[in-house]
Amino acid sequence: MAGGGTAPPLKLGDVLLLIGVSLLIGTLFIQGWDTPVKMNPEDEPLEGTSRTFSGDVLKISVVTEEESNVRIEVFEDGEEVEDATLFANRNTPAEVSYESKGGQVSWKVSLELNATGEVDVDLERVYFLDFIPYILGALITTAGVYKKKSEGEEKEDAVLDAIIEG
Repeated sequence: MAGGGTAPPLKLGDVLLLIGVSLLIGTLFIQGWDTPVKMNPEDEPLEGTSRTFSGDVLKISVVTEEESNVRIEVFEDGEEVEDATLFANRNTPAEVSYESKGGQVSWKVSLELNATGEVDVDLERVYFLDFIPYILGALITTAGVYKKKSEGEEKEDAVLDAIIEG
């Protein structure tokens, strides 16, 4: 240690608990914390890509502050599969939903020159691949709890003999 002292070694149960809980909470924030992207009139069109499996659904929703037309383009493996020009305002979002056939999906959202808005893009997976980190984190946390519990039982079972001399 930096102060010249010593510390007991870190126990395996504590390490497993730390890793498992970190994986659970980290995955929750990474996958669950979805904030829409703000677009200003002078911004370039918003673009993005994702690798998908057959049956994955790409959902794009655009809300503008003033009445505006929104152009949403979706490409799969370089080929245009969706091109929609939709009306949007504060109360009526422009929404496009596309079911992928599997491959590289890219999308592009363009607003009119005077429009300001927010774009929200979601990808719903057909397979439960998004849940693998949750399952892995739960298993590691459970293993840590059992290991910590067994370490505690080992200490309780140990017989402490003391010789008292008087």
